[in-house]
Amino acid sequence: MDMEVSQVHGGDWASPSVMEYVPGQQLLDLSSSISPYGPGPRARSLWPSLIDRIDRYPDWRAFEATKTAAAHLHVEEHQVLMTAGGIEAIDLVLQSFAPPRVFVKVPAFSEYRDRAEIRGIPVHSVSGAGDLSGQQGLLFVANPANPTGEVLRSQEMAPYLEWAQQPGAAMVVDEAFLEFLQDWRELTVTLQAAGNPHLVVIGSLTKFYGLAGLRVGYIVASRAHIEAAASASLPWHVSLVAQDMATACLQDQTYFAQTRCLLDAERERLTGLLAPLGRVREGAEANYLLFSPHGACLDEVLHGLNKRAILVRDARTFEGLDGPYVRIAVKRPEDSDRLVRALQEVYAGK
Repeated sequence: MDMEVSQVHGGDWASPSVMEYVPGQQLLDLSSSISPYGPGPRARSLWPSLIDRIDRYPDWRAFEATKTAAAHLHVEEHQVLMTAGGIEAIDLVLQSFAPPRVFVKVPAFSEYRDRAEIRGIPVHSVSGAGDLSGQQGLLFVANPANPTGEVLRSQEMAPYLEWAQQPGAAMVVDEAFLEFLQDWRELTVTLQAAGNPHLVVIGSLTKFYGLAGLRVGYIVASRAHIEAAASASLPWHVSLVAQDMATACLQDQTYFAQTRCLLDAERERLTGLLAPLGRVREGAEANYLLFSPHGACLDEVLHGLNKRAILVRDARTFEGLDGPYVRIAVKRPEDSDRLVRALQEVYAGK
């Protein structure tokens, strides 16, 4: 069955078009950048007991999850708000700040623009800090960037932070993928956000910790911003299961240090495997790569991979890229090998 290949994405894996396209095949989702190694032993051992407690309402304060997240991030509990994933965090920040306009550093995740426009807030794309000169509003910067995987280190982040300290300006740093990096503690700006009314960090436990199906994230900000965001959130917005699994994951850092090393090594290996088949955009440090195939139409490649039950992300919808790419998540070695075999078959016209 033919389909609009550019619309297929792992976040919509249950779409009838996807299910009809790959009947009887094991779907390999390389379009959504979730750790393939899962939540870890503490969370797995906790999981069976949760069925006996799901008749309870969740703690509306998310006390244990907040306490654990604050300790992990080295901030105070009153500077953290647990959220139902990163999207709710974006929504709550927009609602509590109510900015006259939003700026987005591109290339970027589309939801910053989408959530702002739903609220009727005008959105402007910026490619560098110089584009913000003389402007007021709320800036979204992802670190690492999505879909490039590039990282802003202190010197590169400094001009944006300096702009955000001006009257009428503020900045949101999205660190959803930051914990995939070995040096993430040196790169995070959570400590600055906790005491700075012009700075907010949003994060996610769905990517690195493998909890995408539970929707759990956080906001780190000054106490006043946390209280404003909390007052705008829905009652019991973070489920009991999400809170307990997040707590267990955050207490299992030895396991996740091993996960980080495995994914680092596989990113390097996958880069080498893809190099003869196309251009791998340089600079990625997160758990995904941008790839542009040699001598083949991108639509044909997408179609061929989908036919083989492999999903990658069509990155042509991202503003500001320097060419047509697909974004490929870094998963297990056997997943990389399957992808490369499929690409070779597509190239060969099989």
